[in-house]
Amino acid sequence: MKPTLIAALLLLLSIAGAQAAERTIAGRVTSDAGQPIADAVIGSGDARVASDADGRFELRVVVDGPVSLRIGAAGYFTMIHTFAPEDLDAAGDSLGTIEIVARKPGRRLMLFAGDAMLARRYFEPRDGEARLVRRGRVLEDGKAVLATIKPYVELADLASVNMETQLSEAKLTDRLPKSVTFYSPPELAALLEWAGFDYVALGNNHTWDYQAQGLAATNSALGKTGLGYSGAGFDEATARAPWITELDGTPYAFLSYVGWAGLFSPSQAAEGSKGGAALGDGDVFVEDLAAVPAGSTAVVQLHSGLEYTAAPALSVRTDLRTAIDNGAALAIGHHPHVLQGIELYRDSLIAYSMGNFLFDQYIYSTQLGMLLFVWMDDDDLYRAEIVPMYVNCYVPTPATGNMRYSILHRVARLSRPLGTCLQMNGAHARVATCGESPAQRLDLAAPRPGTGPVHVGTLGIAPTEPVSLVIDAYQYRLGTDILQRGDFESYGLFDTPGRGWLLGEGVSIEAGESRQLQVRLGSKGVVRTGMGAFERVFTPSAPTTFSGRVHTDGPALIRFQLQRRRMDDSFGEALANGPLQTVGGLRVHKAGWHGFAIDFDQPRVSTRSVRMLIDVAEDPDAPGGTEVSFDDLAWVEWHTPWMDGGDASFATHVQFRPQP
Repeated sequence: MKPTLIAALLLLLSIAGAQAAERTIAGRVTSDAGQPIADAVIGSGDARVASDADGRFELRVVVDGPVSLRIGAAGYFTMIHTFAPEDLDAAGDSLGTIEIVARKPGRRLMLFAGDAMLARRYFEPRDGEARLVRRGRVLEDGKAVLATIKPYVELADLASVNMETQLSEAKLTDRLPKSVTFYSPPELAALLEWAGFDYVALGNNHTWDYQAQGLAATNSALGKTGLGYSGAGFDEATARAPWITELDGTPYAFLSYVGWAGLFSPSQAAEGSKGGAALGDGDVFVEDLAAVPAGSTAVVQLHSGLEYTAAPALSVRTDLRTAIDNGAALAIGHHPHVLQGIELYRDSLIAYSMGNFLFDQYIYSTQLGMLLFVWMDDDDLYRAEIVPMYVNCYVPTPATGNMRYSILHRVARLSRPLGTCLQMNGAHARVATCGESPAQRLDLAAPRPGTGPVHVGTLGIAPTEPVSLVIDAYQYRLGTDILQRGDFESYGLFDTPGRGWLLGEGVSIEAGESRQLQVRLGSKGVVRTGMGAFERVFTPSAPTTFSGRVHTDGPALIRFQLQRRRMDDSFGEALANGPLQTVGGLRVHKAGWHGFAIDFDQPRVSTRSVRMLIDVAEDPDAPGGTEVSFDDLAWVEWHTPWMDGGDASFATHVQFRPQP
């Protein structure tokens, strides 16, 4: 039986209510030009305070979960920064300086979000997961799903999202002959408008899933809202036509395209009098941008590239650069479902993949997302800022703690080869051209004590900067955690039931000084926990370390098993019967906390995705009732060999060993 939403919320209340305390949050507010702002208003809940003449503030709040600071001042754009308790602990006495952007004539704030749908697992969850949306209560339940992210969307003068679905209340039957099709209820249009969106891009590979039948229903649903849209039509000319709107008298043209027609017939692309998605490439962009009304600011969105890849396809880079070359002020990419880098090209911005916004994918890397705020001075890019976003339990929420660190690290690592760097600003990161400053270096007399890799954040290095180390008598290597949520601190935040871990009888996530994965052994049998889904984004044959801490109150046996999803396995087949490889184990004799680090190589071939399973059993000579807890789990893929120092690379984790 699937758990009810009420049961899931009761679990969340038990977790969230474990720790609540008053604390003072301090910081400083300045303008984007670096000038202190007096009388800026900083608020959280019912608490309010004004900054002093130097922009400094101290705000007393009750912390029983994430704290969202709303920061505004006369003549400036209001912004929200969200911090979890562990963020506040790491910040110490002060959050540092947070910049907000000055208003001026012609300056407007735009927001871009990733892929959105409301189908499949939102209504029919996997076994053991809570149902998020109920038939007959779509709008009410959908508002609960978007409630946490809505305040961010509402800040923008114009907000855009890629609506990767058709809309229909009635059953659609005119299905394209392709592997994956779906459609969402028409309430999704009203829901997106309620959340603050003004425009939906339709130029994607699911906007023609049920052909004209589905598009007619979609247009009908959108027509009952104030949402603008473009990128699909009943003929090619309509599909390629931009949506034109005005902001304070300045015209904007939004164009939306899919990058391929599909290897099926009929195709998903509009052609001549045939309907579908607007098919776009560099040549189309040249033609369509030339037809945009004079004086309009053009925004091009392209749904193309390869799913789950870190770098944009060269064809996508070429096409989006062509769009900028021919008059587009901004170019926004979708489709890979994971975040890719950002490029500042000819004083304009290209975001190659926005990742997911409202989507039901269980692959771990697809849950790392972002909102992109862009300030435009008429046609000119003034500033861009990334808000890290965690699609937690298919629910978009502000990312905090290690999840925020992982998101900003990924975007920074993938943007730097494109000549673009990120600079921290409170809980967000500003997009900037890379300067000449060297990588951040740490001079260490000796490595940190402990077992396994050290989280780079604990060394005081920002996630947006590459790192190099200088140490005596030790070598080091740098790597990236592909698990990202092994501290369990994001589980249950913002009233989300949480997904991604194997829970059930005897296995739960409990709150204490920190959240931990707890296993209770009531018999001599084996209890299995670990990752509830597979991670598709991994590097074949990469040297890898699975590390963490385990606490027991008695002797226990622990085995770590790598499970593969083979290329032709369905997801269900892989969960039940995917090949298992034991990569390491522990026999814990004494009660207390113990560190561990298991080294192995990722699979080389014939593997679509991977996950780590943990089998826990009592020592045969021990009495029954042992409790075992796991924390600070990391699955680190190493991306440098062992080094003596000097080289620089992005990393989330570092490991040390004595020089040979």
